[in-house]
Amino acid sequence: MIAAGCAALAVLELDATLVAQTLVSRPFVAGALLGALGGRPQAGALLGAAFELLSLSDLPVGGCLTWSASVAAGTGAILICAGVSSGLCFAGGLAAGILHAKLEAVERARRAATGDALAARAEASGGELGRALGFSIASHAAMTFVVSGAVAAAVLYVDRWWWTRFPDFIRAGAAFAASSAPWIGLSGVAAWGLNRS
Repeated sequence: MIAAGCAALAVLELDATLVAQTLVSRPFVAGALLGALGGRPQAGALLGAAFELLSLSDLPVGGCLTWSASVAAGTGAILICAGVSSGLCFAGGLAAGILHAKLEAVERARRAATGDALAARAEASGGELGRALGFSIASHAAMTFVVSGAVAAAVLYVDRWWWTRFPDFIRAGAAFAASSAPWIGLSGVAAWGLNRS
């Protein structure tokens, strides 16, 4: 189930910038779809909504990419379907979203560095451009799959072997952060709206 969920997330996340941009990569949609894939659509939708609200005032436009809310929501939904507690799902989702954004920044810099050479080759032969585009899309999907899978595996390990040994204040704090996330997101959206007016 986890591998299938990570593969579905890798395909959904391509919609964020590389393919189509139909909004199926939005955190709420990704969370609900992956939750439905794992048999827990409401839990996935709730996690997706929390990450959606947290990311509404921080849109990834241009070079601004602080975290990937879609990967966070998708990874959190995959974890909740695996039976992980909501606090740990939220923390795992945040970790995946931040790690994904860091790797995507490196990926974007690599693409920018090779863009001029690729453009020159594309002018000479159009087939070169198609292969490069296909490779770029495939490598991005593979990166998303690896990040979400690695974080999910690490969180599952912590959940199964260590989470009950953590102090109560850490487990309660993680649960509180997960339950507070929508309200924190709403306050960020409200502050953003007030600054704009």
